[in-house]
Order: sequence, then structure tokens, then C-alpha cells
Amino acid sequence: MLTLERQEEILEILNKNKSATVEELASELYVSGATIRRDLRIMEKQGLIKRSHGGAMPFKSSAEESAFAIREQENIVAKKRIAVLASRFIKNGNSVFMDSSSTTGVVIPLLNNFNYLSVTTTGLRNALLLSQTNNVKIYIAGGLIGNHSNSITGTDTMEYISRIHADVAILSCTGMDIDAGFTDASLEQSKLKQKMRQNSDIVLMLCDESKLGKKFMCKDFDFGEIDYLIMDKMPPIEYVEKISKTKCKLITPENTDFLREK
Repeated sequence: MLTLERQEEILEILNKNKSATVEELASELYVSGATIRRDLRIMEKQGLIKRSHGGAMPFKSSAEESAFAIREQENIVAKKRIAVLASRFIKNGNSVFMDSSSTTGVVIPLLNNFNYLSVTTTGLRNALLLSQTNNVKIYIAGGLIGNHSNSITGTDTMEYISRIHADVAILSCTGMDIDAGFTDASLEQSKLKQKMRQNSDIVLMLCDESKLGKKFMCKDFDFGEIDYLIMDKMPPIEYVEKISKTKCKLITPENTDFLREK
């Protein structure tokens, strides 16, 4: 098991059990205690966990962002499926909003298939990825960068976004709940996404299955406030039924009818 994969497993165990000892983690992952202790030191420096005597506990709560280095590798196959579908909404010459999420970042390599795009992002990592593309004019909003965060937020960021219009907004979320809709851990992130939605002709919400049933502190949107929900697979029937009662159109690899209508 690679180091990053093992650290993802450690984080999952800690989030599930709230805490674990070095011995428990070593036994679960079939590695030595020394290896676990080394991983925990690295993860503590990244702000992911808090070490305790003989073990560790998760550092983050529902009001804190996970470190981007870990999130970037989560559910990568699902994210790539979603990215291909999202790219179908982009046309040559479009202006595009992209938030700071790792999910929207997976769309960026596909932008090489287009010409004369203008992309505005609030993510440091996404801006760096965009700089490796061709034929894309890149804008990055100024503002506050939080510790252990890839995101730019604050009053200046909001003012910058408010002056721009986009043909397409490509957004993601931290949780998707049948009652709460789309939610995030950060109030600032939610406000920025709401402003991007207001200033866009079409809004895409990219959401992989792992976010289903999760509800965080800050509400982004209800289902009816976005145009297209793009997922890696069909959600449970109760979600499908609720979404069908709104203007939102659900798109998955098995359900691309709306794409053919475009």
C-alpha cells in the first residue's frame, strides 16, 4: 500500500471511530507501529489529525476543510467520469467559473479540447493546473488563503466574482442530502458559490456518490437552484424522485438524455 493510500485509510478509520491507538491502526493496516507513528506525524503537520498519547483523533470537524492533498486523490475514477460529462457543456469561447474543489479540478485537463476559454477560479491548485493548459485565459480571485487550504475567500474575493459573468459555472460540494440539498463546511465557500451561481447562465454541480447523505454546516443550494447535477452513478430512487420535481436535470454515465437534447 502506498503512503498516501495508507494515510487515507488512517483518516477514514479515525473519522469513523473518532480515535484509534497506534496498535489498532497497525493491526488494521498490517504495518508496523513505527510506520503508523511516522504517518501520524506527517498527517498532524498537514492539519488532518491530532496526535494523542498512544494514538490519534481526527482534527477536522464539519466546519473545517480537509487538506487538499488528501482530497485531491479521493474517488479519482468517479471524478474523471463526472469530468467527461461536465466538459460536454463547454463551448469554444466560453467564460467559465470554477470553484476551488478537487472535483472541478479534474475537468481542467479536458479544457485543452477547446479554444479561447476564459476561466475564473477561487482555487490555488486549480489555477496552477489551468496554467498548464493551452488556449485558456486564466483569472484568479484575490483574497484570504486559509491554513491547510487551497481556497481563496473573503470580501475581496466576493467583490471580484461579483464583477464577472460566466457562461458556465462548474461547482462542487462537500455533502449532498435529500433534505438539506448541497452543503459545505465553510460559510465563505458557500457565499462564493452562491455568487457564481447568480452570475452564470448555466450551473453545473459535480457530486460523486461518496457525498450522498452527508450534511454540513453551510447550505450552498437546494436542488432546484442549479441547472444540472452530474454524478458518477445514479443516486437512490428517493433522490431521483425529489430532483425530478425541480428544474434540475440529473446526468450520469447511464443517463445522458439531457446531453443529447443540447
